[in-house]
Amino acid sequence: MRILKYALSFTLLAAMAVTASAQNYFNSRSLANKLKKGTTPECKIVAVDNSESLLHTADSIAALSDNNRPDIMFLPVVFTSYKMIQPMALEQPDTVASLTKHEMPTIEIDNEWIENLSWRNRFENEHLQRLAVESPWLVPYNLSMLPEPPKQYEAKLDVKKNILTIEVRKLEVPEAAPEHNLKRKNWIHAFDATLQFSQAYMTDNWYQGGEKNINLLAHLWYNLKLNQTLHPRLLFDLTTQYKLGVNSAPADELRGYNINEDLFQLNLQFGVKATKKFYYSMNMQFKTQLLQNFQTNTWKMTASLLTPGELNAGIGMAYSTKNKRGNVAFDASLSPLSYNMKMWRANYKLLDDNGEMLHPDKLEHQVGSSGEVKFGWAMTRNISLSSRIFAFSDYSYLQGDWETTLSFSINKFLSTQIYAHVRFDDSQKITDSNNSHWQFKEVFSFGLQYKFR
Repeated sequence: MRILKYALSFTLLAAMAVTASAQNYFNSRSLANKLKKGTTPECKIVAVDNSESLLHTADSIAALSDNNRPDIMFLPVVFTSYKMIQPMALEQPDTVASLTKHEMPTIEIDNEWIENLSWRNRFENEHLQRLAVESPWLVPYNLSMLPEPPKQYEAKLDVKKNILTIEVRKLEVPEAAPEHNLKRKNWIHAFDATLQFSQAYMTDNWYQGGEKNINLLAHLWYNLKLNQTLHPRLLFDLTTQYKLGVNSAPADELRGYNINEDLFQLNLQFGVKATKKFYYSMNMQFKTQLLQNFQTNTWKMTASLLTPGELNAGIGMAYSTKNKRGNVAFDASLSPLSYNMKMWRANYKLLDDNGEMLHPDKLEHQVGSSGEVKFGWAMTRNISLSSRIFAFSDYSYLQGDWETTLSFSINKFLSTQIYAHVRFDDSQKITDSNNSHWQFKEVFSFGLQYKFR
């Protein structure tokens, strides 16, 4: 086998030498004819004999014939493109093992075949390119101007008609991967919907007393953010949510149900980058109820649409950051100049025990300062914690809310939540029914969930 490879290499070298000699001959004859005719050539034609260099290369190839494919030595050479290739020594892969170990990642398993394959690929590319540079007349084809492949024919027999037909065989050319026009995703959307419930049943003679009831809690949440990867100098965050909680109330003979949660809230933040993580920002918050609510067994209204309604807007600085993994986010904003407006659209329906209006004015305005802190932590794939603190003061009273939600996703459609809300408002008067400025609410629920990110 080795003798055959040497013979093939010698045949290739002989053909290359004959081609070079013929080229020299024709160049010399062309130059002699021009001189006989008395014409002066515009340029000097020089034929370079690279036979010694090619013989040296062929000897190296023959010496390494055990590690190279013999078919590539007899295929027509095709010029693809010129690349800067780092020169390599014509040595066996075993003698350059120390070099290849530094060039390729180390694999604990036997990686000798990888080293041989890498070395062989570099060897072939370097010498094909060297041939195209030093002896371009030996390169008959260019990749951009290849001729059409010869047609292939195949005979097909139609058994029913007893006819033999000869057709051109269709070449199966792999199709190029389709070009995907990736659209710039300027906005990032997120949607979350939950419907959770709890139920309790007991007989009328239960020794501890109590009432059977069913509680339903629906929550819709939507968030829209500006993609800061494409717009690193801008900050835009819009959040809209609606919570509705209804529970059965057997003690309420007029309605039989009670609304324990009714909140529509809109939060907007816009900022322009000042430093790496700080922004000049503008914040706005609006919240109200959508449904009417009454005291038990009476038609005395306690709340309705825009009764009350609250709008807060401020300008200041904002800070936003995330950890490297992206599962912890922290945002804070401080607005030294903040405007707060409270409204009671149906103030004439909000009456105290003496029949007087609780809020004679439909609008109240305050100017002060506000601040907001938001924290989000995706502990695991199924457990997440979110917390938000908002406070406003006109320097005569302080109003603040602290909301925390701990979510457990059982699967794609089932989840359970623990929600806690602490509120402080020293603008409300202390009465027998309201003996503290502090308020607290906690809800534990289980139910359906749908998320879209």
